[in-house]
Amino acid sequence: MNRMLWRKAIGDAWLQLVVSAAILVLFGWLFVWLMSQFRTGAVASFLQLLPDFAGRMLGVPLADLATPTGRLSILYVHVVPLLVLIGWAVGRGSAVVSGEISRGTMDLLLSLPVRRVSVLVSSGVVAAAGTAVLSLSVWLGHGLGLATVALEEPVSLVRFLPGALNLAAMTFCLTAITTFLSSCDRDRWRTILLAGGVFTISMVLKFVARLWPAGEWLKYLTFLTAYEPQQLILAGRDSGGPSAWQYNATLVGVGLAAYLAAAAVLAYRDIPQAR
Repeated sequence: MNRMLWRKAIGDAWLQLVVSAAILVLFGWLFVWLMSQFRTGAVASFLQLLPDFAGRMLGVPLADLATPTGRLSILYVHVVPLLVLIGWAVGRGSAVVSGEISRGTMDLLLSLPVRRVSVLVSSGVVAAAGTAVLSLSVWLGHGLGLATVALEEPVSLVRFLPGALNLAAMTFCLTAITTFLSSCDRDRWRTILLAGGVFTISMVLKFVARLWPAGEWLKYLTFLTAYEPQQLILAGRDSGGPSAWQYNATLVGVGLAAYLAAAAVLAYRDIPQAR
């Protein structure tokens, strides 16, 4: 594959990757420090005041959230890491096709002696590698906090690895979905809005399926059903709880299907001129 494609993919992504990784490491440490300021008894008393549906909406027993491990597991569904990783997924996915068309550089890329699918492969591999780095940054920030902040009881960093892997799988899936949307469009900002809409609707469907017994079937319409990092962290080895491999394989499978669909669309579509 042409080296220029790899250099371009890395050059377009490295700055966002470095800044995002630094934010995630620092926030991971800060989150552990913030959680160390709360005591289990006080948290348990507060959780008892929440309505019964709160546990169903969160997807984990409220009693588990009162423990140090339960409180720290919130990092993997916290809005700050999610925004950073969603920004990475949508940013990298939207840049592949519609981003290049918007900038007027797609014709130049396709004039190279490479297959069209090579454009997706180079960008997809760089995006997947960056996803791994960012998810690892969350986990390492968590570990830095555990190593430097005193907690009520010892907490093992290994316990949170399933959550980090699930976060990486979800980000990979969203990147692939955004890439598919990008392959069908010519405007990057429209692709970003569509990808944000897909994520928002998926999140709404997930919550509705949890809170409305008659609408439980809606969980099969959203890829976020397989994004359950807190459940995977808090589930014991012999508890009969959810399988991390099953959840992650579902997300990766959906992502690979989206990439294949994007490759098929790009292979046969006409590339319009930039406006």
